[in-house]
Amino acid sequence: GLMMEDDCRESEEESREGVEEAKELVARIDGLKTLGNQHFRHGEHEAALRSYSEALQLIDTMRSFSSAVTVALCANQALCLLKLDRFEDAEQRASAALVVDPSNCKAVFRRGQARVHLGDLRGAHEDLQKSLRLDPQSREIRQKCEEVRKLYEAAPIDPREVEVAEGAAAALGMGDAGLYLEKPDLNEGRLAETHLEQREWVNTITSWVEITDICFAEQEKASTVTVYMGLPGVHKIPKNKVCVWMHVQSLEVRVIDLEGTNWVYIAKELCGQIDQEASSWKVKTDKLVLKLHKRASARNWDKWDKLR
Repeated sequence: GLMMEDDCRESEEESREGVEEAKELVARIDGLKTLGNQHFRHGEHEAALRSYSEALQLIDTMRSFSSAVTVALCANQALCLLKLDRFEDAEQRASAALVVDPSNCKAVFRRGQARVHLGDLRGAHEDLQKSLRLDPQSREIRQKCEEVRKLYEAAPIDPREVEVAEGAAAALGMGDAGLYLEKPDLNEGRLAETHLEQREWVNTITSWVEITDICFAEQEKASTVTVYMGLPGVHKIPKNKVCVWMHVQSLEVRVIDLEGTNWVYIAKELCGQIDQEASSWKVKTDKLVLKLHKRASARNWDKWDKLR
């Protein structure tokens, strides 16, 4: 009996020691990540890279660790390597992040940037288009996407690609048309990659249900109207299935294929004019949040209780 009690005590002590060691490791990893961020902010990219690498080495010694932190560290390494013009290494570290989380927008974007410098325009184009789908609101991504699209379209097609495409076309019985002339139908669920494609996609859909669950923030700045649109599950669908178009006097919201329903809200004439550049929107859990920035002429409404 005594031996069993001793064994239990030793086991508990070992377990406690293990927990303490794990806590120390987590604290060290967090500290290295913070230090890396500080180095990066000061333009010390080599030092930042070392800190991120040390943190990842510590993670490798642990049985399990937060995948989100691992992904962030790998993506941060990629950013440092881009700054250091080490593009092959940057591509590799971004890819390492994407093995863990294939939908990490920063990692996809950084790999795309690395591939531009490596001359892989096809790969860069695919990565940048994907990053735009993941974050359609990012101006930086949109701008880079457009730059690379022009380069990609201007580049000569690899003869090997043409050969493969022609072979596939023949196998599919497409004759001389070839795969390069084939464009998928937007209404078949293909992800729209630009606002124009979103609009084209919307125009192919005929069945819409009006969004009626709309409310306003209790406390409001004189210059802003915060609008909440209740849409259960909206945070679970791809971002580019949510279309919000704001103009000086009008607002249009479309949510495509949310659990089989297409939702719409249109205000052809808002209560007052808004500054669409200063206005914004985001998807939150089960709702859309719109921040409409009033123009000076509309600020005599201290509080809006309707949109149209």
